[in-house]
Amino acid sequence: MTKHYYTVLIAIISATLMVSTMNPAFGQGGQSGGGSISGDPVGGAALIFRKPENPALRGSGGSSSNTATGRRTRASVPQSKIVAQDKIIARGNAARSAATPRYSEAEIEYKLAAREDPKDPRAHAGLGNVYLDQGRFAKAVEAYQQAIKVQADYVPAYQPLGYSLARLNRHAEATDTFKQALLYDANNAEVYNNLAFALVHAERYPEAVEAGLQAITLLGQTGEAFKQGLQNRNEVLSHAYKNLGNAYNGMKKYNEAADALKQAAAIEPNNAAAHFNLGVALFNGRRYSEAIEAYKAVVALRPQLAAAHYNLGLTYLAINDKDAARRQYDILKPLNANLANQLQTSIR
Repeated sequence: MTKHYYTVLIAIISATLMVSTMNPAFGQGGQSGGGSISGDPVGGAALIFRKPENPALRGSGGSSSNTATGRRTRASVPQSKIVAQDKIIARGNAARSAATPRYSEAEIEYKLAAREDPKDPRAHAGLGNVYLDQGRFAKAVEAYQQAIKVQADYVPAYQPLGYSLARLNRHAEATDTFKQALLYDANNAEVYNNLAFALVHAERYPEAVEAGLQAITLLGQTGEAFKQGLQNRNEVLSHAYKNLGNAYNGMKKYNEAADALKQAAAIEPNNAAAHFNLGVALFNGRRYSEAIEAYKAVVALRPQLAAAHYNLGLTYLAINDKDAARRQYDILKPLNANLANQLQTSIR
């Protein structure tokens, strides 16, 4: 029964998380908007992603800036050209950031900026932002890659490039992108979290464990975390534990996976997906009593979630409590007749 149970759970997890972690639309300004990948295989983990800010203007201070906005030291560029380029970038920024974004206009302006100065990474990154906002991930990848090609240390392009690659299921390339980002931003917990996510999806589980643990370590240094502007530190920490749990699951280290997912559930006690997938890991580690409590937490939060009642029923069967399993069957019948029939077959 264990093999059948595990196979069914994996099939159900994706459906559950499609409900629990659907990707929200980006906000229209600043970096407060967030995003996550829907349908994660285990744990409700997600990439931490904040809507990219518009490219910075160089202004009258010359052509250099720090790595927070991408370093640029082309002293040979005439001041008149810098001012003219800034005006084009500013028009693109304004169109993108309008209350109703004017993406076609922004695209035209950033393309003009790229023609005027092909070696200005801001023009290519701005174009990537326009495509990313619209979900045109393949085009976004091309634009961000061009920004990095002309300036390898243009930090603002790396996170959205990695995110876009992940949305295209190009996880090996996303992994390389996040690793490259760490060369220029070595203590960024969000990048380590995203690296762990990409490594899990690339099935490079031991490396994912290392990245997840590094994210958790950095997030323990609260001063550094807040210095980076991680307004939602607990959100990042929860996803880091979920990605760590994913990695351990991939290595079939179910007890370690359960311990990691238990931390995520403690951070987000009202997150049904965290408890649901904690139950999966606990069952696979044969920690049935704990799995039952995890699924009880899910149904308390999401009483209509058929998958949770089904899994809870099967977990009761694992400890030979058929009466409790039948109670879950009765609850399940009006929620999902197919799952109810499957549970009834298992009870028999």
